[in-house]
Amino acid sequence: MTIHLSEDLENSIQALVNGGQYASVDEAMNEAARLLLRKQPPAKTIVTEADLHKHMLEIGLLSQLPDTEADYDDPDDQPITIEGEPLSETIIRERR
Repeated sequence: MTIHLSEDLENSIQALVNGGQYASVDEAMNEAARLLLRKQPPAKTIVTEADLHKHMLEIGLLSQLPDTEADYDDPDDQPITIEGEPLSETIIRERR
């Protein structure tokens, strides 16, 4: 890897090496890279649906947690018959 630094930065790093804080320019640059990476935000983690609901409750977007026990498909529920044109057809027709 080739790194291009301004003359001021290069002189500052060389002064640190010459002053004995680092054994070499490579060591000084490795430390600079470690410090830069340490300042980066942590990698995004996978959030479960339960974690999302808990967070939304904490910040006030939900007033209570959803009751997942009550969330099931009832076997005797019948589909609702919808009259008229399918939504996809309506969208296609209106875009013409």
